[in-house]
Amino acid sequence: MNVLEKAQLIQELHALIDGLEHRSLSFYQIAYSKARLHEIFNLCDEPIFKKQILKFKARTQPEQAAHDFADHTLYRQTFQGVFQDTNLLEEALSAYSDSGWGILYHPATGWQIWLMTASKGIAITSQWGDLDDIYSWLLEQQSIYHCLKTDVQLKQPLMNIGAVFQPTETETETETETETETETETETETETETETETDLNLSIQTTQEKSEHVHSSQIQQSVSLSDLSKKSQPIDLTTFQQQADSDTAIESHPIVHSLTPNSTEIPITAISEDSSNQNAVSQTFAKQISLNEYLADLNPIMNQDFSPVDLYVMNIVGLPDLSRHLDLLFYSSSLNLWQQQPIYLAEQLSKQGQFIKYLALFGADDSTQAAQLMPRFTAQNQQHILAIKTVSWDNLQANLTNIERLFYCYIQQSDFSWHMENYQAFIPNSLFQTQKFIQFEESPADIQTPLLLLKEKQKIRLIHGKNRLNLSLQESAYPYLLLDRQQGITWQSIQSVINQLNSPIHVTQLYDAIQKNITH
Repeated sequence: MNVLEKAQLIQELHALIDGLEHRSLSFYQIAYSKARLHEIFNLCDEPIFKKQILKFKARTQPEQAAHDFADHTLYRQTFQGVFQDTNLLEEALSAYSDSGWGILYHPATGWQIWLMTASKGIAITSQWGDLDDIYSWLLEQQSIYHCLKTDVQLKQPLMNIGAVFQPTETETETETETETETETETETETETETETETDLNLSIQTTQEKSEHVHSSQIQQSVSLSDLSKKSQPIDLTTFQQQADSDTAIESHPIVHSLTPNSTEIPITAISEDSSNQNAVSQTFAKQISLNEYLADLNPIMNQDFSPVDLYVMNIVGLPDLSRHLDLLFYSSSLNLWQQQPIYLAEQLSKQGQFIKYLALFGADDSTQAAQLMPRFTAQNQQHILAIKTVSWDNLQANLTNIERLFYCYIQQSDFSWHMENYQAFIPNSLFQTQKFIQFEESPADIQTPLLLLKEKQKIRLIHGKNRLNLSLQESAYPYLLLDRQQGITWQSIQSVINQLNSPIHVTQLYDAIQKNITH
């Protein structure tokens, strides 16, 4: 790419960003502008130009820019995410008291790195600044405290586990030959037999101790056979979520984004169904699975609620950005039958009630099993499920790469399996205009307060919700109530209803009054 082409792309970037920030565009124009921005980002893979692109992303998508920056550092796997709330960042880092780092973002002051140091046991913070400056600070602190491990260093223990649980053919043959020789010696020498058995028992015990030591360092606690049998029993989802949230042994992970290590070919340990055999049995599970036109890597979830072959995180090859709005899970009991079963699609919320992303589960036998598996996964990140729906793979496949299309799939092409009481769906912030058309005093809002929106032909406008948006302007989606112009609603009728209500006006009060006005 020559200098002239770069200059033309930069000029086009300025025009696209100006249009998105300052002009009232149709849905088509917004979608086209965002798609063109994405194309330009993919074209610009030269390091110098990438820095220029990062500055543009920092203006339009600050959290995504920070995540992209962290993905290209040496410490991606210890990165806990991007936050705008210091309490959430502290909670994420507290789970990794000896290691871990995160980024705090504020629209007015920029970015700040928080770093956990094993020597102090507390988080130290950088000055506010741009991403390059604060990362330089991180490298300086790393040279002093040596508190972070690189991604390469973190992968090394996994390779050791593979070596322990995968015996070679040579070792098997040697053991067979040793047994044969021992049997021959037994016929003539009793003392030799005793010594050989003693040595063999010591060897087996030593091998088991090493295996158990490495295995326990990687998996906090094995799942007992009684625990496995409990999974088939139907339970209430609300109770299950409360139990999962109260389980302090569950490992915490980033609240904004979960960063999954790259898949490696490692044999997975399965729990033997024979109650007399309490030792783990080596079993290799498929590393990848075909999802029609997609190929997905399978990464086991290692925690005390799952045996290693129960539940897998799926990462679709070629779609690295998918995890920003959708997590994919695969339950291994139905490896070859998943296409015959519905896919369970859910909304994940943070502990505070903010939308995180969607969650799709493949391979569950029924809605009861889905209601058991999903909360166990979300509890790792101190999150919970708002609702569960069923959707076909054809509909999900056609819409999964875009959060706006996935939202419409979730709303229009799926059926409820379960939802919390007083359920309200979440709408992506890119689908509605945040400027109020009619000005009036709103009542105070909290995180659970929904927006009141009006759907017109080409736009979705905000009627009530300025106070709710001001709580956090960077949420990816908000709870909402929706009115439609096709119901006979006009802006004049909305204004008339507002004039009849006492200030400040609560969102549900206004929604009910407008609905009542429609029926008359």
